[in-house]
Amino acid sequence: MNLSTFTIAALVLLVSANSNAGDYVCKTINGVIQPFAADPDCNILRFKDRHFPDATFLGPLPAEAPPVCFAGSLTATLGKQQLTGTAFSGVIANGVGQLTAVSAIKLSAGSVELGRIFTKDLIFNPDAATTEMLTVVAGSKVFKGSHGQFEITGNITYQTATLTGQLCIEND
Repeated sequence: MNLSTFTIAALVLLVSANSNAGDYVCKTINGVIQPFAADPDCNILRFKDRHFPDATFLGPLPAEAPPVCFAGSLTATLGKQQLTGTAFSGVIANGVGQLTAVSAIKLSAGSVELGRIFTKDLIFNPDAATTEMLTVVAGSKVFKGSHGQFEITGNITYQTATLTGQLCIEND
């Protein structure tokens, strides 16, 4: 009798795991990010109230201070789909002993805007072989309810960098 109970419990877990797995389609994303430029208007602040209410932004700061808000462009492949994008990022003060930022990335396929991905970012070794880990915290349009994580290799404030990761989108 214990074996039957165990078997039924295992089957229920497998079925529920498979039904939840069908809610999302996960795809690999690979791309290139062009060097970011300082964003004196700190456009990332437009998204603070809705997507980053707990973030304490460092900008905008006086002109003589180093920039803390950035903007740039990227090209990527999500699965087999070619994408272009623009991003706004801002350094935040929430990481104790760790350089942190948030980003809003608008992605398009050709002339069709697919939506935005909002991320919280950890930045490692910002002055040399920089690596950034971006975790998706929200999305809009096609990316509403999405989740995933990306890695950026290279210091995007000085050079072209690579983007790799996985993005999981709700399966309609």
